Amino acid sequence: MSAKKIFQELFSEINAVYDENEAKSIVYLLLEHFQGISKTDILLDNPLKKDFDYQEIIHRIKQHEPVQYIIGETEFYGRIFKVSPATLIPRPETEELVELTIHTFQDLAKKQLISSSPKILDIGTGTGCIAISTAAIIHHSVVTAFDISEEALKMAKQNAELNEVTINFEKVNFLDESFHDTLPVFDIILSNPPYVMNLEKHEMEHHVLDFEPHLALFVEDENPLIFYKAIAKFAKKHLTENGFCIVEINQAFGVETADLFWKEGFKSVDVIKDFFGKDRMVKAML
Repeated sequence: MSAKKIFQELFSEINAVYDENEAKSIVYLLLEHFQGISKTDILLDNPLKKDFDYQEIIHRIKQHEPVQYIIGETEFYGRIFKVSPATLIPRPETEELVELTIHTFQDLAKKQLISSSPKILDIGTGTGCIAISTAAIIHHSVVTAFDISEEALKMAKQNAELNEVTINFEKVNFLDESFHDTLPVFDIILSNPPYVMNLEKHEMEHHVLDFEPHLALFVEDENPLIFYKAIAKFAKKHLTENGFCIVEINQAFGVETADLFWKEGFKSVDVIKDFFGKDRMVKAML
């Protein structure tokens, strides 16, 4: 079977449950991963490199299982990360958090307002995508990453090895404030914590709701800012002078999240929009 024919067959099946653009993207990912077939191979109609029984894969796709879980990896900020149902699949919006972190650090370091070998903390690391991407670019940084999930930490450790960076991973329930005073100070604190309310579940796609870990997604409706309250309080006590904190947020609570940092006494707090124009991050500086 040729590359073009297998592409057409897979696309026909997947297009039954996904729109045209998304179906094409999924097929390209599947063929590249399982066959080493590029878009050029498809255009040139090159032969398949090996047999490919795709019926089980099609079944999983039609059940709305994310293609990233099927192939076991995804790309984030130019690097490959292993993923599993124990971890959230890194989003493009979170790449913007990494980008903002790097630019903010570089600006402060240029002015000699922050250490050129910063201590960085990532709260709720998941795949480790934020911690690892940041460590790979901010050379000489010392990065610590917390998560409550043992399985997520195993995956994050694999990703650190894969991307050849050193991260200090720790299993931590960050909402347990009893140990906070034992922790050191940091120059940069980052987090993409759970922030989706249960009442928002009906708005979510099946491939997210049915497969991605709810522990990393949801918070109780009556206390949607629980993690941000803890982070703001912690950051006030555990950031160095001129240090900063950047968190990814629920777009519905931009002002409310920023207020938590203002109330803790941060001298500068900004709500920052993502490339869709939605409130997506809060940056707070001491």
